[in-house]
Amino acid sequence: MDLSVCIITKNENEKLKRCLKSLAFLKADIVVVDTGFNDETKKIVTDLKGRYFTFEWCDDFSAARNYSLEQAYYDDIMVIDSDEWLDEKEMTFNKAALESFIRRDLYTLACCYQVNIEPNLAYGEYPAVVPRIFSKKYFHYEGKAHEQPVPLMKDVNSRTITVELKMYHDGYAGAGVVKAKSKRNLALLLQDLKNDEHNIYLLFQVGMSYLNLEQYELALKYFEEELANRNFNYSYVYAYDVCYGYLKSLLNLGQTDLVLAKLTYFAKKFPNLADFWYDAGDFYLKLNRINQAIEAFKWAVKCSQVNLVGKDGDFAYYNLGKIYAYLGDFQQASYYYKQCSADFGPAQTELLTLRQRQFSQAVTVYILDTLKDERALTKTLTSLETLPFTKLVLSKKAYPQAILGKSKLVQLEPSALNEYLKQTTNYSLVLYSGESLVDLDLGKLKAVLESKLVLSGYGLVFSPNQVKVLGYRSFYHELRLVTGTVHEFQAGLLQATSDTKEVLIPLTIESPIEVRASLDFSKTSSVYATLLFIEGNYANALKYYQTYLKDCDYGLEESLHSVANAILASVFSDQINWLESYLETWTQFYQNFAIYQFSLGHYLKKIGKKQAAQQAFREAKRLANSLNPIINEED
Repeated sequence: MDLSVCIITKNENEKLKRCLKSLAFLKADIVVVDTGFNDETKKIVTDLKGRYFTFEWCDDFSAARNYSLEQAYYDDIMVIDSDEWLDEKEMTFNKAALESFIRRDLYTLACCYQVNIEPNLAYGEYPAVVPRIFSKKYFHYEGKAHEQPVPLMKDVNSRTITVELKMYHDGYAGAGVVKAKSKRNLALLLQDLKNDEHNIYLLFQVGMSYLNLEQYELALKYFEEELANRNFNYSYVYAYDVCYGYLKSLLNLGQTDLVLAKLTYFAKKFPNLADFWYDAGDFYLKLNRINQAIEAFKWAVKCSQVNLVGKDGDFAYYNLGKIYAYLGDFQQASYYYKQCSADFGPAQTELLTLRQRQFSQAVTVYILDTLKDERALTKTLTSLETLPFTKLVLSKKAYPQAILGKSKLVQLEPSALNEYLKQTTNYSLVLYSGESLVDLDLGKLKAVLESKLVLSGYGLVFSPNQVKVLGYRSFYHELRLVTGTVHEFQAGLLQATSDTKEVLIPLTIESPIEVRASLDFSKTSSVYATLLFIEGNYANALKYYQTYLKDCDYGLEESLHSVANAILASVFSDQINWLESYLETWTQFYQNFAIYQFSLGHYLKKIGKKQAAQQAFREAKRLANSLNPIINEED
């Protein structure tokens, strides 16, 4: 390509190497002017096919730039700094942009897009204020610092365009670097300003240097002088930067009323510039004007003009998400985070955090302390430690915070759960002190919760106490996760008060017999009969199962378990005569359930029908659909 790339550098060898490697695809004339006279720099340049020159530093960037232009083979020049580079993924676009520009008239200068890099984060793109591509036959540099290419001949009508070429830059990464370079540039700018005290570009750069150095009174002085200058025009490419620096200086000096007034004034000057509305949103946030900040960010994404790419999209949407998350409106926060592009990392991180936060607030865990025993409560709370949900202990007993950990104690009887259920807007998970959460699949639970169903959630509950004769644990489903407002807590159990969606939830709870015994079960309920059954009190268990089965719905799971346990209780208490009149009906309902075939096998064995009993046991093993794996494997 008939193009010379001109670079001035000093002691930035690693960055220079990156820069030169990124330019190789152009096959251009590469001119590197070293103001540091560094042998390693010379080797890097020559190894990477560049031409190396030295220049005695004289506190004048334009002098060094113009010297580099003098060394160029070609008239068409691209200027790049050693802390800048081109992205290899954009080689085709960049080459096309340069070739297109070279064919233009010689009085045109081109700005490129500059992408500033903060540590590990691509922060944004904006059209560089200083043109980077031009013909050296018609332009040279002026200005000791923040130098600009200007026509060699006076009264020449040049024009500036922006080309689709991106230069990536990390030379100002870090506040310390910014201050050091601002201090260096300020001395040179002030020298130039002595010779041209009304130069609006110099006034702007001096103001920005003082702003970077946090000398706000001096920054404000130069910005005010700039804005009052009769030659200042709001259409200048750096005009908005002047206004921004002015507002930032005012804010840091505590002149908040003037900031608000000037924001209203500048809105008329930059009605369609996303940068203004985005920055206005930021100013309003700092002034605790949240509603005005929201409106400003929303206006930013509607604008068709932008300098810093992102302020018209990702950055504005991201800030809206942050505001709504702060306000507790997670639905709106999620909406605005999702408006950001998929590769905008901060929004994706916040979305993940938001989902986790929403998930953690979707459920409240209630621990009902019926045992009033410190060791029992500790056991339960320990099993819940990894859950991200809020945990409330309902107990009349006072416990030290060391026992409660991150849980909150509410000194009320466990029956007060009803009052919480009437008011809650999230899901409620209920355990009793002394129980342990053995297993919970949070991923599957999250999918259930995201359905936002009005649900009755049944978990798997088992007693570690063995059924004495059979030697197995008792497993059953029990209502534990509920939509609060359509459930109540009565007689030791959660119950639905209106139609709900019944769902099996992926959790397992160990509930020892002493916990079951502490609950105020109704004696007409199957759970009371099951408690007696687990205790080995088969005669009384049978009595209460019979009461339940007189008026039960055979379509319920608890009826299946009650029938199976009633058969076993009859066998173990030698009260089998009543069974024969029910078996035909029960078999019609439950013949396809292993637990029923298992109990039926024990009954048939009891009455001496060994062959039929073996068939029932084999059928239980074939069906293998019991909650208790031992039943599925019984021979």
